[in-house]
Amino acid sequence: MRLTAKIFVSRLPAGVNLDSDIREFMASVIDGQSFTTVDALREETEHFLVDAGMEDSAALDEFYASLESLLGSATSDSSAAPTLVAKPLESSMSTLSVQDASDDKDSSGSDEGETAASESAAVVKDTKKKSKPVKMTKAAKKLAAKSGASSPAIPSSGTPTGASGGASPALVGRAAFEGESAVVEAYSQQSRFYEETLETLSRDVDLKQVNITIADKPLLQDTRLWFKSGTMYGLVGRNGTGKSTLLKAIGYGQLIGFPLNIRVLYIEQLPSETPADQTVVETVLKADTERTLLLSELKLLTEAINKYPQQLTKGLKKLEWERMKVKLADAQKTAIRRSGKRGADAREILLVVEDEEKEAREAYESVTIQGVEPTIDVMNRSHELLESVHVKLQQIEADSAESRARELLRGLGFTTASQDAPIKSFSGGWKMRIALAQALFLKPDILLLDEPTNHLDLPATIWLQNYLRRELSGDQTVVVVSHDRNFLDAVSDEIIRLRDHKLTYHVGNYSEYELVQEDKAKMKDRIASALETKRKHKLDRLAGHNKLENGKRFKQSYVVGYHLTQGIAVEREVPEPPVNIPLPEPKELRGTPTTLLSLNNVSYSYPGAATRKAGPVVQNVSLSLHPSSRIALVGPNGCGKSTLMALLSGEITPTSGTMETYSSLVKFGYFSQHNVDKLDGFATKSSMQYLMDTFPDDYKTQAMARKYLGSFGIAGQRALLPMSSLSGGEKARVALAVCVQGGPQILLLDEITNHLDMATIDGLIVALKAFTGAVVMVSHDAYFIKSVCEDPEEDEFSDEDEDDALKAQEEAGIVYRVKAGKLIRLEGGVDEYVKVVVSENKKGMRSSSGRPV
Repeated sequence: MRLTAKIFVSRLPAGVNLDSDIREFMASVIDGQSFTTVDALREETEHFLVDAGMEDSAALDEFYASLESLLGSATSDSSAAPTLVAKPLESSMSTLSVQDASDDKDSSGSDEGETAASESAAVVKDTKKKSKPVKMTKAAKKLAAKSGASSPAIPSSGTPTGASGGASPALVGRAAFEGESAVVEAYSQQSRFYEETLETLSRDVDLKQVNITIADKPLLQDTRLWFKSGTMYGLVGRNGTGKSTLLKAIGYGQLIGFPLNIRVLYIEQLPSETPADQTVVETVLKADTERTLLLSELKLLTEAINKYPQQLTKGLKKLEWERMKVKLADAQKTAIRRSGKRGADAREILLVVEDEEKEAREAYESVTIQGVEPTIDVMNRSHELLESVHVKLQQIEADSAESRARELLRGLGFTTASQDAPIKSFSGGWKMRIALAQALFLKPDILLLDEPTNHLDLPATIWLQNYLRRELSGDQTVVVVSHDRNFLDAVSDEIIRLRDHKLTYHVGNYSEYELVQEDKAKMKDRIASALETKRKHKLDRLAGHNKLENGKRFKQSYVVGYHLTQGIAVEREVPEPPVNIPLPEPKELRGTPTTLLSLNNVSYSYPGAATRKAGPVVQNVSLSLHPSSRIALVGPNGCGKSTLMALLSGEITPTSGTMETYSSLVKFGYFSQHNVDKLDGFATKSSMQYLMDTFPDDYKTQAMARKYLGSFGIAGQRALLPMSSLSGGEKARVALAVCVQGGPQILLLDEITNHLDMATIDGLIVALKAFTGAVVMVSHDAYFIKSVCEDPEEDEFSDEDEDDALKAQEEAGIVYRVKAGKLIRLEGGVDEYVKVVVSENKKGMRSSSGRPV
């Protein structure tokens, strides 16, 4: 087993918290160097653990000893994509294959609310290629078994497939949608009637009676799926309603009835089999397998014509056979998918294609490896093929592919140097950016983005929303799941809401959707109230003058049973209950503290920074926290925000300067993504048991622990489930519950909104505004920052208290930009920072120097 940085961090003792910047550096060391001994690993990492407070040598020995059983020989990655380096013709022909090596790899995914987060492959999918029938005939089942995993998996359009693999019934990975282990069923009315076509002449999608179930649990029931070409949709709904499952069903090509001619891309993470030494820009370019295969064909034909003419005949036969494999794959999947008369016709066509593929294979194998002199017909045919390849490469703009890929990477924060660095040197968050760059580079008909901003800082988020609005072609459709309101407002033309197993459609962005819903609710309340008043006064004779909700005049004859209800029945939608986050009151301190904590000219450098000639991460920072402080730190990833939070929490000690607290009784509640990730190290332990083990004095019984977790939304049986079965949002709630336990006076929140839905974020905002302690937050969510730091509750002050009011306003609601390790106060708040980011993005694009940080 190969030791990864994720495993290393997850097995750290509970009291060891590494700064996120140090974690990223360690991740690049651990993942970049395939350690074969624990001693070598310890030499590179031990001093970081010592600096993090793990100073006991016995504890260090025990930790590294626990890794001994996990650390195996690192396996070299041999699944590299086809290379274009010059080599003999027969070797070039071996790369010209439609069989995607990733088809036999294992991966798993996750749906919010139903599954745990897991690494899975980036999926670019042409929906012609994959589908799971609702019911297969016996002949179709035999055919499926016959085709098996050996069938070619790359579609004729050349878009790459993602990894398939195993998933337990508790997971919603790729295998949960396909094969014998599938627990997800997705179909529409269109798949039930053979008269309906499986292809459309447009890029619109309009499916009736769409149903999706997971292990017999309904997620969608008889609803309409409607995507208009060229429209950007925001898909919203509570955690656990099935938004990610819907996107995966479409992206994996498993929604029966979805138009086959429409290319769909669902972006997850980089495939685990991606060569670790492959550069970032190469990884993006090789995502376009159509371009890669065309370049391979170009190389084969060019070398055969110019260098190896005796191999030309065999090369042409190889091309013809590979293309016939693609046709066979299409025919196999169509035959498996269809039933009734169309299924019988498809199986007849399949028999013909099987014979053709067999003939093409035999023709290729019959040509001697020693080669033969090409005939005039063969020469003409080869030149025609070469010309067609050139034309296709021109059509897909292959010559400008690298410049377009580099432009995308610049926008996502990759400098020119980092674009040419191997992907093994990047952390998981940056690898997610690479996968996002692949998605934007491929330009599918429909792009499905599931929480794309989770791994982006605010500059990259702003760049992405501008790219989606300005750079996509007019007929590309985008569906986005996001908890970031500002991002949804910026990119959405329409909102799709998933609630009560139904999809509803609303014109406008998310803010406009909320306003319309509020107006509709008020209108229905007024109608219902007026009708009730009329009924009470027995004014039934006036009921004929009422109007329906659509504005049309009401008549008694229109309503069956009117004499029983005495009026119009107005159906009022039951609002979704708000999410309450119970932050405990801070424990009282003796006296009346005006300053809880202060940093005085504090600087911090990583251990060994002088040897690496690296400057301090934090430079001469002075900051005071008062009981009512609301402070936000903004800036790109790597600028020192998380290091500053670690300094405030006391996890690391300043290299220079001083840090003072009001008393030793001041307690900190520190939330970071590291604390959420650490829960993965307790995969078999329940959140209830984890809480009892962490705070044995406070939670002596299961009932006490379950009651506390239940107040954070981990209620009922969820508190008893293994940590591995919890979703990302649920793990974040567990981490928050641990963070605020005991009533800390200072809350330090580092990217707390990741994985939380908007309702939970709204509940958190309300809780933080009511919290009577100090709050310092790091976030890339502009709406969250503005709501907590820039919209404080208005208190009524008398004239003599005007100075107190100004002082309170000064203490609360400050936004700092962290740049080069220093704090810059932004008088205009987060809006000022957004303006700066947009300006610097434009400047960076003009100079082609990458996005400034």
